Parts: sequence; structure tokens; C-alpha cells
Amino acid sequence: MRKLAITLASVALTTLVSAAGPANASCDVQGNGRVDVITNFFPTLELLAKKMEACRRENLEVEVKMTTEHKVEVPRAFSASKSPFDAAAVANATISQINTQGLLLPLNGLVAKYKDKYKIEDQMLIRFGDDVMAVAFMANAQVLYYRKDLFEKHGLKVPTTYDEVVAAAEKLKEDPEISQPFGAAYGNTWELGNEFVNIFTAMNGVLTDPASSEPKFDSEAGVKTLELMKKLYGYMSPNALAMDFGAVKQQLQQGQIAMGFLWGDIAATMDDPSQSKVVGKVSLAVAPSALAGGPPATLFWWDGYVIPKNLDGDPDLTFQVLMEATKEDVVAENNDTTLWLRSSYKPTKYAQAIVDSVMKKAPPFPMTPQASLALMAIGENIGDHLAGKEDVAQSLADAAKAYRRAATDAGYLK
Repeated sequence: MRKLAITLASVALTTLVSAAGPANASCDVQGNGRVDVITNFFPTLELLAKKMEACRRENLEVEVKMTTEHKVEVPRAFSASKSPFDAAAVANATISQINTQGLLLPLNGLVAKYKDKYKIEDQMLIRFGDDVMAVAFMANAQVLYYRKDLFEKHGLKVPTTYDEVVAAAEKLKEDPEISQPFGAAYGNTWELGNEFVNIFTAMNGVLTDPASSEPKFDSEAGVKTLELMKKLYGYMSPNALAMDFGAVKQQLQQGQIAMGFLWGDIAATMDDPSQSKVVGKVSLAVAPSALAGGPPATLFWWDGYVIPKNLDGDPDLTFQVLMEATKEDVVAENNDTTLWLRSSYKPTKYAQAIVDSVMKKAPPFPMTPQASLALMAIGENIGDHLAGKEDVAQSLADAAKAYRRAATDAGYLK
């Protein structure tokens, strides 16, 4: 994992459509059949889904299912006798479980066969040992979005620590132009757990014991993290526990909040007049640190595609469709969409905060199933403290109990 983190960080630092119409002449997929892909739902994946589906032609069907339930559906599909999906989009956290269970097809042979045709670069290859298990196409991190006009109006500096975020929120809370000063995605289990992990890791917390797999988040660092989240919650919408990432993004675009902690790859949408009422008013900064002098309270992620061992279709055909969607031409045409992992990518102002986060040593999310189980257990249980239903210790104890149960069921604890 350390080797992967270094590779991805170096890439970030140094490089820094029609769904059903006629066949796309620029899509050069050889062979016939059907390819079904399942992915999460966000702008970059929507773009790539359209590129895949543009490969449709006589004797070649391509369907992409986009769903926020992919974290549940992918393991279920890949562990069936025959998967209804021939490929899936995954990230640091989501690959660990399915790879540990031996559900993924090693891609070494396909990469070797198509490396020249699709200019597949080494930094795109996600390896476990000697096996290439995924081909990554983008990097991402959560960063601080802020209304520069309101910060200038109130004489505020860009926050570099969470103490400064709280101080800015206190000053902004009476501004009549906004409904609340701050927003973050607390609206579902994964997102809430992820917000905790961002801050907890930046407080030098360790989720699980690497030797025993016992939980370590019910600790002093865990208490401080949850107390900080409760403080931030006081500056958020009263419905914050029901607001997911998309809802927070919309809050910022509609001028309802002054700051938001959001994924960096949606930055360009703030300047899209068809979506945003704050065009030209939103700037981005590195995620604030949780400790003075500490790293940004954010994690470095990659997104990429995997193929299951049990696919019902043709892995060669599937791989071609995936690579058509992520080839150099797509990056050139959509350079501003995200931080692409190809060396042809030209960094823009929208990606700079992600790059700066890596420069300031934002770590990657750990690619272990224990970390993913811990994130989910935390997300399932800390909402009760944020809602004022129980104290910090009880919420963390509940999360630790839930983690132990899941880790035991998965065979990591006895």
C-alpha cells in the first residue's frame, strides 16, 4: 500500500455524449457480445459511463448501472456464481473487501495485450503483490470550498485549521446572505464514517491494530474527533444528518452556505451557470488540519475499474470497453473534469487544492478490509451523538462493538 501511495502521490505532483445513439466511430472495440458495468454516481463516472455506452453497435450491447448502492451491490454480484456485472468502478476502500475474498480477475494479461493500443501507464495500475487488480483513471480528495466574497466582506482569512473553520463559522452565522455557515456530508453511513476518518487520521489516530485487527478508534483521538464533528454540526443545516454529498454540493451552489467540505473533482460545477448561482464566487483550499502543524484532514483516493472472476461475459471485450472510456482522447476532451492519472493531463485551478493536499502529506485511505469495516461501523453509530441522543463514549463503544461483530463474521477477529 505504501508503494501505491507514493506512486499516486508522485503522479498528482508531477503531472499535475450520447447514451444510446449510433455507434461511435472513435470507439474501436473488437468483438461482439454484451458488457454490463456498475459504478457509483458522480460527474466523472457519469462522463465515463456515456463514453462506454457510446460504443454500442450492432452485436455489441453496453449498459452502465450508476447507483449510490454500489458498495452493497458489487460484493454481492461478484460473490455470486455468475455476476450480473462484467466490471465495476471501485476505490481504495471498496477494492479491499472483494480482493481479499479472491473475487477479482488479475488484469496482467489484458494490460500487456492492450498497453500500447490504449497507452496504459504504470501509475494507472493498482497492484496487490505482482497482480494488477484494477486500472485507475483519477485521483481525488476532499477539500475546503469557501465563498471568497463573503470572506472578503467579513475580513476573514482562509482557514488552515479546524479551529479557524469554527471561528469563521461563528462570524458568518449571522450573515443574511446564507442559511448556515458550513456544510459537510453527514447524510449516510459511508459519508458520515468517512468524515470521521478524515479528521481522526489527521489526529494521528489508527483505526485498527495492524497485528490483532482490534478497533482503536474508541480512543482519546476518537473522542476529540467526534467532539469536533458535533461542534461543526452546530453550524450546519438542522437536516444535516439527512444531507448527503450531493445535497451539500447543492447548498453551496445555491448560495445557502459559506463553506463546504466536498470532493475536489466537482469544483468546476461551481462555475457552471446551469447549476450554480455563485459562479465566480467560490474558491478552494487544502483541507484544514485537525492538529496545529498536522497534515490536512483529508484522505487521498483513487478510482478505477475492476473485472470479477465470475463474470458472465468476455473479459477481453469488457476490458476494451473500459479502456475506450479512459483513453487519452477522453482526458484531452475533458481535462477540467477531474485530476486524471494520465501523464497527458494538464492541471487546472480546479485540481490544485487536491494536488496541494498531496503535497502537504494527506495520506491514502488504507486498502485493508478492516479499515473499510471500521468506517462503516463508525458511520452507523456516531449519528446518535451528533443528534444529542447519547454521549461520545457510548457512540464510540457502539461503533467498536459493531466493528468487532463485522470483523468476527469476516474472520479477522476470533
